[in-house]
Amino acid sequence: MRRAILQLAMLSLVLASPLLSLAKDVYVSTTGNDSNPGTKEEPLAAVERAVDAMREGGPGTIWIGEGEYYLEQGVALDAKHGGTAEQPLVIRGAGAGKTRLSGSRVVEDFRPISAAEAEPLISKQAKQHVLVADLKSQGFPPLEKLPEKHRAHGREEVVFDDQPMQSARWPNDDFAVFTEVIDAGASQPTHWVQRDVYRPGSFRFPGDRAKRWDFDRGVWLHGFWCYDWCDEALKVGTYDPNTGELRLAVKPAYGIGSPWNKDSKRRFYALHVFEELDGPGEYYLDRENNRLYFWPPGDVVEKPVRLTLCPKPLFRADGVSHLVVRDLTIENGRDLGVSLANCLHCRIEDCLVRNMGKSGINLSGAHVAAVGCEVTRTASYGISVYGGDRKTLTPGQCSVLGCHVHHVGRLDWMGGRGITLGGCGNRVANNLIHHGPTGAVSYGGNEHVLELNEIHDVCIHYSDVGVFYTGRDWSSRGNVVRWNYIHDVTNNHGSGSSAIYLDDCDSGDTVTGNIVLGGVGRGVLLGGGRDNTIRGNIFIDLPIGIHVDARGPRGITLDKPGSWNLLAKCEQVDYLSPLWRQRYPRLAKIMDDNPLMPLGNSMRSRRASKKHGSTGRTTPSGTWTISRSSPGKGRPRSSTSPSSRAFGRKSPASSRSRSRRSDSRGGPDQPENRRRGTLR
Repeated sequence: MRRAILQLAMLSLVLASPLLSLAKDVYVSTTGNDSNPGTKEEPLAAVERAVDAMREGGPGTIWIGEGEYYLEQGVALDAKHGGTAEQPLVIRGAGAGKTRLSGSRVVEDFRPISAAEAEPLISKQAKQHVLVADLKSQGFPPLEKLPEKHRAHGREEVVFDDQPMQSARWPNDDFAVFTEVIDAGASQPTHWVQRDVYRPGSFRFPGDRAKRWDFDRGVWLHGFWCYDWCDEALKVGTYDPNTGELRLAVKPAYGIGSPWNKDSKRRFYALHVFEELDGPGEYYLDRENNRLYFWPPGDVVEKPVRLTLCPKPLFRADGVSHLVVRDLTIENGRDLGVSLANCLHCRIEDCLVRNMGKSGINLSGAHVAAVGCEVTRTASYGISVYGGDRKTLTPGQCSVLGCHVHHVGRLDWMGGRGITLGGCGNRVANNLIHHGPTGAVSYGGNEHVLELNEIHDVCIHYSDVGVFYTGRDWSSRGNVVRWNYIHDVTNNHGSGSSAIYLDDCDSGDTVTGNIVLGGVGRGVLLGGGRDNTIRGNIFIDLPIGIHVDARGPRGITLDKPGSWNLLAKCEQVDYLSPLWRQRYPRLAKIMDDNPLMPLGNSMRSRRASKKHGSTGRTTPSGTWTISRSSPGKGRPRSSTSPSSRAFGRKSPASSRSRSRRSDSRGGPDQPENRRRGTLR
């Protein structure tokens, strides 16, 4: 009898095991109801409800049907969500462009602007075309105030025809320029470029345009106040129409005006100015009275006007393991699009992330990836990755693969890179990156591989900038930048742009096999660093192939606050530990080997020269510089304003699709009728 009972129990387990291994499916539909069980026949209505249903549920799939789903506070997963290596938790849409997770609501009930309201508008045409919507009467929450100092401010914005619109500005297509600084508000440089900033400072406003603005409403100026690599949007404090003196309300990071050239031209434009609402696509949000003034570039009945509202990441997962997010459009939020923080074996794939008030995708943890995604129209950067442990040199094995990142950095030009990379042992490969205000990729840390990317039309606003940029860290070693194709990059006045910029004593990196075609001022800028290897690159039609300097004696101070803190950064990762001594023996001896000098750089494997046209120049180590013109001229695009080509039309179709994959493995060693200068 006992034997029969035991056999029956074993049979029950065998029969039950397939059922236990089956993942759970939950369905969501715009026609669903949250009181439903979440089956295919009786789906739920809210994505948040489906996520809650899968908490502690293990593996499974959340199927989100076609349509738009408003996420008031975003969707959040925690460590109690997730699957297994064999069966991950999957959250997926109905297909490309069919399922939209949105942080915005539609604005309706527009009326023509009244004569009294329109009186301050400078443009006569605007008085005939601007529409007004009362947000309070439509149930919208009160509009938040703008910070006095901001880049990506994370407040409400207007979206029309799936693109962010422009807060009213002057000038529309370019920058204004001032040269007369009345009060710099700052000292001369105390170290390198650093200045002590005492007060907001003032300058002589060019012309009389500002006399027509109501400063009590609030006026912001966005520009380069001191250096051409630092932009800020700052609120105006006071303006004297008699003298033209304009004083800022808050301190710029480095004061006003160049500390070395008193007559330098400082570029800026005025922002959030009601009187300058003068063209299709511009709007003004009256944050005191909760009204939207909008000159739509199309029919607001046929195409909805949206106001971004969600103040949190639209999709966030913290501490989740084995998660896949795919086939979703994630759009129109005030913060991040996607945040996968401290996650393990998670990936977002084949998703479109757009129109975010801050950035697109943030990844951190180990084995976390963005694959085949498109990220566009973010206020700041496109994708950020941090994985691994530098102190133990444990690789994170995080990656950004086959993504299309473009038209990023609408508001935050300094932070508006396509991809940022940190930590140890991560990979950026096979991506297409274009149209950004600054460089395309910034990285720091150890043992990263950045390869097989195509990049064009970046560095649009900035000077002293690199398409690939890293710097100010002796310990950031073992990174490889290889086999990338860089072309048609803006080279602005001043220090211009470089394809690969190893700034301020960056050390221990390998730059090999890259092709750079025109645009930039230098193929590689090696700024005082050590132990770098540069070989096998091809530079076509550039003024300078490789620039090397010895800035260390001028820039490195090891015993003074406010310096580059190069030794302190090494000590933070325990660079004298046995592990680090073995991996980076030259770094362990750096303080005994003339640390201020750029020693140990290698550009020596072979020599080659190739002529194309009239001139061929030779650089070390098999790196070719090919020129189509006379020596030193090349094709740099130099201007004090952004190129209209950068914003005015869609880039040509690329040969690579946004879901392109690569099997390469890295080792250690819509019509865009957009104004220039806006990056909308």
